[in-house]
Amino acid sequence: MVEQDRNRARRVLLDGLAAAGLETTVVGDDRWMTMLEGEWKRTIPVLLDLGDRRLTITSLFSAAPDEGHVEVYRILLQRNQRPGPIHFALDDEGDLILTGGLPLVALDGPALDELLGQVLTMADETFNQVLRTGFASYLEAEQRWRASAGLPPNPVGDPAPHSDG
Repeated sequence: MVEQDRNRARRVLLDGLAAAGLETTVVGDDRWMTMLEGEWKRTIPVLLDLGDRRLTITSLFSAAPDEGHVEVYRILLQRNQRPGPIHFALDDEGDLILTGGLPLVALDGPALDELLGQVLTMADETFNQVLRTGFASYLEAEQRWRASAGLPPNPVGDPAPHSDG
């Protein structure tokens, strides 16, 4: 029964990714990478890992923050209070990730769409706020460089949130 569920889930997953127009790269046995595109976080890498009983999704959100760690973690923990299968976590190197998944028996086209949609939403709504908090010194230096080079400011460095949700 486990192999039958896994075969069905594999078909649902690959058909759903193709229907969404998402290119996939095989990175191992029943493991695929794809890329979502957000408004603020332009590229959102997603690893999909099909286990015996569960589809697990992991997405690199950001490197470990350079500064403002307490505030960054507060922001992410508050986001984790939202209902849904996707949540923020730290990987073994301290980088910020989005992770979650679904039991294979619950995986269908709409559930996959919702899962990927939540990764996209969580990443896009949180990205600018985390960058402005965890990488403020870097953004300030970039804004100074852009001004000296006659370039427009990076909108991520704008202290007025555009899409933080």
